[in-house]
Amino acid sequence: YMVIKHSRYGKFLACPGYPECKNTKPILDELGVPCPNCGGEIVRRKSKRGRIFYGCSNYPECNFVSWDEPIKEKCPNCNGIMIKKKSKKGIMIKCINKDCNYSRIDGK
Repeated sequence: YMVIKHSRYGKFLACPGYPECKNTKPILDELGVPCPNCGGEIVRRKSKRGRIFYGCSNYPECNFVSWDEPIKEKCPNCNGIMIKKKSKKGIMIKCINKDCNYSRIDGK
């Protein structure tokens, strides 16, 4: 079994004998959105500077990364993944596919 430990970088799973036992695993915050590259799960992560980004749980095999939060809703035009961006007009919902121009603004 594993227990939750705290460090200056946040929470993680470790064996009860940590630090003598080096078995550790990160706690992943899953969004329920499939990765567009490999079909894995998109998870919320933090950069070295503490900024939140979104990446595939199959890293390093898959290198999908986004600064904007992916959402479960699929694009109506190309069936691709959509992201959420904050703007002055409200929340912009946009397709990540470069060939697709679909976007809309949800109210504040």
